[in-house]
Amino acid sequence: MATVTPQQLASSRMVLAESVLRNEVDFRGYPHRHLAVITRPRMASSSVTQLLEAVEYLSHFGWELVSVTSANDSRLLYAFLRLR
Repeated sequence: MATVTPQQLASSRMVLAESVLRNEVDFRGYPHRHLAVITRPRMASSSVTQLLEAVEYLSHFGWELVSVTSANDSRLLYAFLRLR
């Protein structure tokens, strides 16, 4: 299990949904109000499900969904969240 440190998270401002769901992310000390959660390419429905599961999980810690989008040339999905 590779933990995402607060420094790594603060630097990229992005985190994989699967890392969030596996509790591999240390959000303590995250200095920003916005965050992008990303899913890797998978079957379309499972990517959406995984992304929304991570968003739902983070909502219990004060994060709210702002937007969901996909990148033009990839199958990556992005959820943009804001800390309340």
